[in-house]
Amino acid sequence: MRRSFVGRTFWAVFGAGDSRILRGRKDVDRSSPAPCDTLYYVLFPVTQIYFLLLSIVMAKNNIRKDGKQKKIQQGAGGGAKTAMLHLLTSKSVRETVESIVVAFALAFLFRTFEAEAFVIPTGSMAPTLQGRHQDVDCPMCKYPYRVSASQEIDPANERKQADVIGGECSNCRYWACTKRQQGELLGYPRPFNSGALQVDAESESANGDRIIVSKFAYAFQEPQRWDVFVFRFPGNASRNYIKRLVGLPGETLKLHRGDVFQAEEVAANEQAARKLQYTIARKPPFKAVAMAQMVHDNEYQAEMLTQSGWPHRWGLWPRDAVANEGDWQPADNHRRFMTDGKSQEPTWLRYQHRVPEFKQWNQIVAAAQKKDPAEKVSLLQGMEPEPQLISDAYSYNSGIVFQYPPHVQSNRIAMGMYWVGDLMLECRLEVFDDRGSVLLDLVEGGKHFQCEFDLTTGTATLGIDGDFYDAQGETAQQPSAQTAVRGSGTYDLRFANFDDQLFLWVNGKPVVFDLPTTYPPLGNTVPVSDAEDGGDLAPVGIGAQGATVAVDQLRILRDVYYISIPPDLSYTRSYVRGPLAADNYLGRLEVVSAAQEVLTNKAKWPEWFAEMHALYFPLERFELPDRGQDQFFALGDNSPQSKDSRLWATPNTEYYVERDLLIGKALFIYWPLTHMSWVR
Repeated sequence: MRRSFVGRTFWAVFGAGDSRILRGRKDVDRSSPAPCDTLYYVLFPVTQIYFLLLSIVMAKNNIRKDGKQKKIQQGAGGGAKTAMLHLLTSKSVRETVESIVVAFALAFLFRTFEAEAFVIPTGSMAPTLQGRHQDVDCPMCKYPYRVSASQEIDPANERKQADVIGGECSNCRYWACTKRQQGELLGYPRPFNSGALQVDAESESANGDRIIVSKFAYAFQEPQRWDVFVFRFPGNASRNYIKRLVGLPGETLKLHRGDVFQAEEVAANEQAARKLQYTIARKPPFKAVAMAQMVHDNEYQAEMLTQSGWPHRWGLWPRDAVANEGDWQPADNHRRFMTDGKSQEPTWLRYQHRVPEFKQWNQIVAAAQKKDPAEKVSLLQGMEPEPQLISDAYSYNSGIVFQYPPHVQSNRIAMGMYWVGDLMLECRLEVFDDRGSVLLDLVEGGKHFQCEFDLTTGTATLGIDGDFYDAQGETAQQPSAQTAVRGSGTYDLRFANFDDQLFLWVNGKPVVFDLPTTYPPLGNTVPVSDAEDGGDLAPVGIGAQGATVAVDQLRILRDVYYISIPPDLSYTRSYVRGPLAADNYLGRLEVVSAAQEVLTNKAKWPEWFAEMHALYFPLERFELPDRGQDQFFALGDNSPQSKDSRLWATPNTEYYVERDLLIGKALFIYWPLTHMSWVR
């Protein structure tokens, strides 16, 4: 519906930014927004509301005064015609109009120079910022997740061109249909999965997040690495983009094995860039939490999956061992585990990433519908739930699109093609006495990164295979810290290994250790698996020795994995060797099969993961050597679906964002209410 002139003016001043144009030093460790950010966020709506209310009050007062003047004139013998003439020509009318104009002018100036609202149309920054999407509750495990629906809108004319009718649960990998009507148009109620169940309530697509952007933030401080910022697209300054800032002026960047590396000098060309010395760009604690992406939430169990005999992901280690006295015991369908501390040897729980494939879910659903036990067994035969490496899965990208004329497209490769070793463990620990110790364990490339809690003293100690290493790679003293995990009580724990650095949080607060928790490159770039500890096929563990404790609310998350290739699989891939190597051009279904092989075939890992492609971003196309001193590099959190600096390097487009293209820093998500939060 076309707005009137007044409506368009009001929307331009008080409304959100045009959704069509928003597509998609040292680190500063601060866990709360800067004072100026808070000030802008508070002043923006308050100022606009104040100006609007002020104009209304002034108009109301003027009308009241005119009403009194009218009565005086009528009492003095003046008629209604005289009173009306007074109202139309009096000073009050002019003052009312002026007050409204001033209110709009001040609000417009505030929007222009201080802060502005924008709508996020796409999912390039998901899960940090959501574009047009659907909210889905998995019908199997009940886990709530989101699926991108930005494909429904044609960006050229903003008209609807398709419907998203389903997606894959990031927790249990079940494909659910969200819009039955479109499926029936094809003759199938669930065209993409014959055994799938419809969700309880069909999901309507919702518009993207609405955010407040501080347009004055960078006037007082330099842009910081990992900021979420808005800028004008280098190839078309009339379009606004929102990404995460990862490269600072004067740096040359390398994207390799999912991480960002920096060199503190500008290379003349790519050949020179390859010879530079790089260090990994590390996130501060609050950014690590904000950017972490869900792998598995153990509170959400798919009952049909376990009833079919599918193994639980968390369990006593070794998996085939018989539980002895003092070992972990499961409860509440493996949501909670307890140990009485009677064993003098460490008892271990370990996580294995056993995810059902598309066809396996079909078998499980079909078997559940059979009453004859023999038929159930027959349908479930041949199902081998093999553990696999944790990958860069993006459930958000798994949307099944129904396009017109009727046909269906799915993006099964959204469930991951690359191994992610940077992991985070969250759990709730209940301690019943002050005896013994508890260990949190994360595995990357066969090396064990651990945090041990002494429940008697509350001391937490970090270790890497029982040691620790300084910046030169020499064995060093293990970092330790005093924590609240001491004696009886319930504690929320979070332990992470991101960007060659260990983090620990207790009850939501980051723990500060007596020594640096960063470590140098350890050569653990190839996944490893062995029968004793599982290695990277059992990458997360919780141990207890002589302690009476229980754990639940187990969640595993991963770091962002920046793909070193364009998302179009027809181009060069990150793998140098193997089924996903650059010289293999595969169809969509073939890519899915190849990705599964890469994540499960441990015999080939030393060959396939030994060498991975890297991307370098020097300033080779610029004639002036100092050009790079005022440029920034931008990447999206949703790397497979983000058109960012990696893809802008064309003869007509610079892959760096010039300073004069910066608009501001994203501050706050103010709508929808369920997603209100500071932008981290």
